[in-house]
Amino acid sequence: MGNALLTGMRSGELMALEWEDVDMDNSIIQVSKSFNKKIKGIKCTKNRTWRNVDVNGQLKNLLIELRRERPNDNHVLPNFPEWKNGNAGVVLRRFLVSIGIKKVVVFHTLRACFATHLLSQGVEPLKVMRMGGWSDLKTFQIYLRMSGVDVKGVTSNFDLLPNQNLDNVISVR
Repeated sequence: MGNALLTGMRSGELMALEWEDVDMDNSIIQVSKSFNKKIKGIKCTKNRTWRNVDVNGQLKNLLIELRRERPNDNHVLPNFPEWKNGNAGVVLRRFLVSIGIKKVVVFHTLRACFATHLLSQGVEPLKVMRMGGWSDLKTFQIYLRMSGVDVKGVTSNFDLLPNQNLDNVISVR
């Protein structure tokens, strides 16, 4: 699940991810395909375009560990039967319970966390959109609102009360 949180990839994209898509030397993952449960096979990504995902140090370490554990597999992640049937949430909930988290989390929550955390860290919205594969700005604005960056700093010059009277305002309460 760390791959989902660190890449912002959709569950079908993660399921289709192969080692040939991972460029460890340049720290890039190329996302060009997705598993589709309806056809039970590989197709293009949701918005029909390919994109690159930056690989940070944590993700690189996770990828190295995955490769070490399963050196002969073409796919980066194991293909759980539930995942193939479109139930990535079942796998996610099983994982969360195994690490002591009892909250209900859907797989898409990981994409939301990816976007909102990057935005709150000051990454340009266009870069987050591009890396996460969002093509519709209207949809992506949900993540801008969730991260708070759309209003951050708006009131920084909005001083209505004189500084010397703040003590009086507090004492009136």
